[in-house]
Amino acid sequence: MASYGFIIIAGAVAGLFAGHLMFRSDYCMVGMFRDLFLFRQASMLRFLILQLGLTLLLLELVRLGGGLSYDPPPLMKTANLSSVVGGCVFGFGMVLTGSCVVGCLYKTGAGNVLGLCAFIAMIVGATLYAEMAPWWKQVTQSWTLTQQVTVPATLGIPSWWLSVPLGALWLGCVAFWRRAEKLVIPARAEGYIQPWKTAVWLAVLTVVLCIFTGMPIGITTMYVKMGAWVEHLILPEHVAATAYFAGKGLNYVPPLTTQMVSGGAGPQMDAIAALQLSVILGILTGAFFSAKRIGEFHWIYRVPKIQYGFSIIGGLLVGLGARMAPGCNVWHLMGGVPFLAWNSFLFALGLLPGVWLGSRVLLSRLS
Repeated sequence: MASYGFIIIAGAVAGLFAGHLMFRSDYCMVGMFRDLFLFRQASMLRFLILQLGLTLLLLELVRLGGGLSYDPPPLMKTANLSSVVGGCVFGFGMVLTGSCVVGCLYKTGAGNVLGLCAFIAMIVGATLYAEMAPWWKQVTQSWTLTQQVTVPATLGIPSWWLSVPLGALWLGCVAFWRRAEKLVIPARAEGYIQPWKTAVWLAVLTVVLCIFTGMPIGITTMYVKMGAWVEHLILPEHVAATAYFAGKGLNYVPPLTTQMVSGGAGPQMDAIAALQLSVILGILTGAFFSAKRIGEFHWIYRVPKIQYGFSIIGGLLVGLGARMAPGCNVWHLMGGVPFLAWNSFLFALGLLPGVWLGSRVLLSRLS
């Protein structure tokens, strides 16, 4: 129980900070990628690059200092092309719904009903994956590219051989953006937090979580568990007979503890719930109090009906794509890329055409 309590506290604190920061800076990953294709603008995408580069360097420093108990984290898988397909489905869906798996949370916390609809739809989409999981596993079992999880492991080199040159390139980009005054967004809104500050803090939070829980932020396995909890109330026999719900994908000893914990997608309170539910509740709470503090909490629901349709359809695809990958934009981009994980690069590779396709659909609706 002490192990669970420790990771629950760590996840909740990280979620509170993340919810507050992302809401106040409107740190939306959907907009970062969507605007690149819709408006040919990369002004917000540079903040994600700022975050990932800083995370990469901080992780390397902690790694060299012996501060990482797990490298790579336990839930990171070997390279498989399923991440490309899942990333494409995810990218298409997130553009339609206008939220990613964390964006819907901080928007819901601030009273955005579209965000709530997307949140619920993502849970449904992720839960539906349980029905197709055996088929998808059979289809993709021959898609494995390498048995190694990270690029350095595949090349047989220390991670710093890649982290140092990538970090130098990143520092050059940051220096250029700073000289060109491209790191500050003009804003007059009360309480607005500059996105570069959010990027820095999210990098720090990611590294702190890796030190104290052994893993970066993860969310969507908990979405499956939420759906499984509801389904268990209605169809308990079906849930019990579904192989995906019975699996225990996580078995590890959290850092600074001595007790083995485990978790899976089934409707149980376990290590996955401790790790991810705490983050989800933290983000919702952080965004709520942040919005209340500056008088911006309002239930916003008067929008065209078609937006609700897009939100629901897109949310279903986001939830489904996140499980097909497996993993979402938060897990892969904020966590996996700084670890130089193959699947995270493959996810990003699939994400781009998915975002492009979703942007074309939006443009067709506007024209």
